[in-house]
Amino acid sequence: MLNEIKAITHSTYESFCTLANGAFPGLNADQWLKDHIEETPSESLYGMFKGSHLVAGMRTFMFEMNLNQTTISVGGVGMLAVDVLHKKEGNAFQLVNYFYELNKSQGHHLVMLYPFNVSFYKKMGFGIGTHVYQYYLHPTAFQDYSRKDHLTQLSRKDRFLILDCYNRVYQNTHGMTKRFPTERELNRPFNFGRVVGFKRNDQVLGYVLYEPKGKDLYIHELFFETSEVIEEISTFLHQQSDQFQRIIINSNNDDFLHFVRSPESGMNTMLDTAPSVDNKHMVNLGVGVMYRVIDCKGLFVELSEKNHPFGNVSLTVQFEIQDELQSDDSKNFTVTFSDGTITSFHEHPVDTVVKMETPEFSSMIMGAVNFRTLYKWGKAKLSNPEYVPHINNLFQTEGRPMCTKAF
Repeated sequence: MLNEIKAITHSTYESFCTLANGAFPGLNADQWLKDHIEETPSESLYGMFKGSHLVAGMRTFMFEMNLNQTTISVGGVGMLAVDVLHKKEGNAFQLVNYFYELNKSQGHHLVMLYPFNVSFYKKMGFGIGTHVYQYYLHPTAFQDYSRKDHLTQLSRKDRFLILDCYNRVYQNTHGMTKRFPTERELNRPFNFGRVVGFKRNDQVLGYVLYEPKGKDLYIHELFFETSEVIEEISTFLHQQSDQFQRIIINSNNDDFLHFVRSPESGMNTMLDTAPSVDNKHMVNLGVGVMYRVIDCKGLFVELSEKNHPFGNVSLTVQFEIQDELQSDDSKNFTVTFSDGTITSFHEHPVDTVVKMETPEFSSMIMGAVNFRTLYKWGKAKLSNPEYVPHINNLFQTEGRPMCTKAF
């Protein structure tokens, strides 16, 4: 019996929810997914059917992402679930390939996901993207700035102000995705805890979404637009030391190491290895979002049309990206840059040839790793090594990517 991939509709929602709940305990998809999908046109469900039986499924997304100050549409996939009786049959592999083709047909050149297995997705062409730093901070690690005059407890009546604050941060932060005013999105913060925000002139300029759990205070979201805002939030967190032993927060960067008084976690998990001894544990580090470019030349064409800056470099580069998914003309192409602006995709005498595989290329495009590092470790080849600084400059981003969207 042949397998068929098609959209999941009303008659098969229940089957998909059963699959998803089995793969992700505590998801309770049957309680919310159907209504959410129907009110959110940027999300869809697809399934692998064997006859009329659903054996695997996935949830797809369309995001607007800030790629180093250029807005592009990207695809996302999550909730990839396979029936326990149909594992190791290539169903997940086929669904992911279908996801690629779906996004190509929609004009997307970049996709992303949270990996259930990093090795599996690297084989599928995804590169490591965001890092997740998990901090375990004593409340007094946050400095008391002796002011919190603008802080107030926010409620659902402030939900549009919270969304506006988030989207202003999104506009200035590489890798973040835009949020839209659906009912579920507007109410989402209040489903996970309490919200304290910095409010001035009928604007929320920053907020912290927190949830008490025993002696720990979990921070689910923390956004701010100015240093004044984070200083008042820091004062608020400092003053929680009478109730909580640790403040636990996930972040995509290591900025907190330089903001707090002491980033030590208090855990004794560091192993002594000569000559280093008595190293203090600061954070747990995990893999966040992985990215994949599904049409390399197409992405450059899109960025060119949007006047995306590529450093201040002038040169002609031939790219040779190893990728079984892409056609020859989308992975082997020539680009001419003039002062960081793409001026041509025509064949010209090239200054240098760049050779690399898709996972590393995708990570580099997103600023998760720079070209110089990839070249140093032999993960990128260059026909003329003197151009290493130039290629490195082409793909510099304001920082590593951030993605606070769970999907």
